[in-house]
Amino acid sequence: MEKVEDVKQEFLDELHTKWLLSDMKNRLVQIICNLLDDQVYIENDIIYSLLEVVELIDLEEKKINPNAIKEKLENFGI
Repeated sequence: MEKVEDVKQEFLDELHTKWLLSDMKNRLVQIICNLLDDQVYIENDIIYSLLEVVELIDLEEKKINPNAIKEKLENFGI
């Protein structure tokens, strides 16, 4: 059976991952705005490339299962 410390660490790791993903999304929005203001890039290329990155971020987010962590913590009475 998992130790409480292991479950807590797993929870903290997931929180950290969520924070990183949110930060990445924020930066992407800033980059999109900056690139759209720049006339050198073709808008369609920018949008297509950045949407691919957003999709990858979404896939990573789907891997996170906060309910599993919650259940583990509840099993320990936390």
